[in-house]
Amino acid sequence: MTGLTDTDIRLSDEWKLTQATDGDAPLCFNFECLYQNIILEALTQPGDLFYDPAFGWGLYDFIQSEDDSLVRLEIAQRARVGLQRREVILPESIQVEVSFEDDTFILRCFFSFDEEETARALTFVIGAVGVEVEAA
Repeated sequence: MTGLTDTDIRLSDEWKLTQATDGDAPLCFNFECLYQNIILEALTQPGDLFYDPAFGWGLYDFIQSEDDSLVRLEIAQRARVGLQRREVILPESIQVEVSFEDDTFILRCFFSFDEEETARALTFVIGAVGVEVEAA
């Protein structure tokens, strides 16, 4: 799991590799790297990462699920547990909301990193065929 002092290759808004003007791969650091890693974990199924089988929130499990309180609770719980595993996220700052609009689950996550003043927000759209992220 990525920590605060790690470095990673910066991904595009479509979660693909990017290329700098000099042809090299641009990097992201610190909070930006950690934020990117949280998004990647949310979009990953547990077991898909060969060296860390626990990495992933498993949001794809809810594609085409019917809306009911237990499904919403499970989605919220997976997000909350995923965020709580990060030591640099203040546990008391974590807020998770799940709604259902137009046959789509909307997962909104709010949290703060330990050394940051402003809160972060992530919105995941669990639709009929996939999971998308809208970083705020």
